[in-house]
Amino acid sequence: MEGIGKAVWTGALLVLLALVAKLWRSIVTRYWLEPRSLDTRIRSQGIQGPPRTFLAGNMLQVMKMRDTPKERDMAGLNHDIVEHVLLDYHQWSKEYGKMYFYWWATEPRIMVTEPELIREVLAKKVTQFEKSDMMVSAVASIIGRGLIAVNGNEWSHHRRVVAPAFYLEKLKKMVPRIGLCALEMLDRWEEALREQPEIEMSSEFSKLTADIISHTAFGSSYLKGQKVFETLRAIPEELSKVDRYNYVPGKSMNPFSELNRAIRNGQKKVNNLLLEIVHARQQLKDSGASSNYGSDLLGLMLDEVDSSRSFSGSGIKPALAFTSESLIEECKTFYVAGHETTAKLITWAMMLLATNPTWQERARAEVLEVCKSGVPDSEAASKLKIVGMVLNETLRLYPPAVFLVRTAMEDTKLGNLIVPEGTGVLVPILSILHDKEVWGEDANEFNPQRFADGVANASKHPFAFLPFSHGPRVCLGQGFALMEAKVALTMILHRFSFEISPSYQHSPVLRLTLTPKHGMPLLLSRRGV
Repeated sequence: MEGIGKAVWTGALLVLLALVAKLWRSIVTRYWLEPRSLDTRIRSQGIQGPPRTFLAGNMLQVMKMRDTPKERDMAGLNHDIVEHVLLDYHQWSKEYGKMYFYWWATEPRIMVTEPELIREVLAKKVTQFEKSDMMVSAVASIIGRGLIAVNGNEWSHHRRVVAPAFYLEKLKKMVPRIGLCALEMLDRWEEALREQPEIEMSSEFSKLTADIISHTAFGSSYLKGQKVFETLRAIPEELSKVDRYNYVPGKSMNPFSELNRAIRNGQKKVNNLLLEIVHARQQLKDSGASSNYGSDLLGLMLDEVDSSRSFSGSGIKPALAFTSESLIEECKTFYVAGHETTAKLITWAMMLLATNPTWQERARAEVLEVCKSGVPDSEAASKLKIVGMVLNETLRLYPPAVFLVRTAMEDTKLGNLIVPEGTGVLVPILSILHDKEVWGEDANEFNPQRFADGVANASKHPFAFLPFSHGPRVCLGQGFALMEAKVALTMILHRFSFEISPSYQHSPVLRLTLTPKHGMPLLLSRRGV
């Protein structure tokens, strides 16, 4: 018996050692041999970059350089912000050339700035360059698997359901509600100006866009929509952590970590609130009290789901593919992606007009001519060419996203380069939008006139203007964001004049979007008073 026991223990030990050896080989292959092979393949094609370290690659260097703006401000108010915001790109592109590569943990990322190559990545070879599993997982862990966090056929199906809600004719119907939300804000400003002329714009526009989204997304369910927003408002901060967080071994899988608990609890609350709203809409229509689900974004998506017979789950109409959970995740995506993007667009536009009084007056003159009432309808909004030019120039100088990443799903030819499978292609949006070779010598100056003949003719390459990306995965909400911004800016110009406050300190920082670190204080005065 003793001999049998020893044999069992010996066998178990050998199995354990074999498993440990297999695990060790897997770790060595995944984190050392494969990265070393990829590094050699990329460098052999003439692309250079900083030396990597084991596991971290160049991630710690990049994080440190991108944290620099949080520690210091810019010397003055100018728009040459690439070095300040993307110090890693500024330094390494000088040292290694515009097309260089670095390692984000165990993923190599090649910097691509040529518009024609970007067209290949985002439009011509979109199925070969998708979002990596790690990036999808990082975003999905915060806001679920909405359009931002899915690839392939799943993305195509989501887009077919969501896209009709953002058609221009449907967006036009939302203009009156946007105007009412902006009107409430302007009335509040008038009251505040009785005490002092300075108003902090960044927080004001954050409140405005939250109010607009709650109304236009949920309409009659506005109050519950507000509760959803209150729960989601912390997500931009968590989302700014999650990219680096997911590269810390073990943390992303630890269910007891503080971040994971906060995310899990927030998601549960939001999902329950949204599910209540969806159930209520379904019951309203089924009872015959309404012929459709409503004219807000949620209602439009529900109508599309119904008409395509692709809605199921959670007891709400059995169907083929698009579940109630999918719809909920799209609502969360719209909230998180749409809220701060538009808020910061209006904030930066106000700063640029405050520091360029000639353009402020030109835009105001157009507003007074086209929109005498001060509250534009959709027809008036479409005629505001100068206001549109100002917004496009704002997006060029201060884009909401400063870079985007796609990963090669297989070895893929890109120009004269073979991008190995698993290699990221990083498009530094901010630097391209400030590139003098693309935009001319005044690339770092505010000049809306460059957009007088349209976006396609504003630069030396029609694919160079990409604040909302390009190709099939172009941001679906860009029309809605520009509509919001145009209506709000028009109403402000009609009622107020404004200039930059002496207390303003210029320091754009990268959070979820490009954000003024110290807020945006402006001095306002009521026109005609």
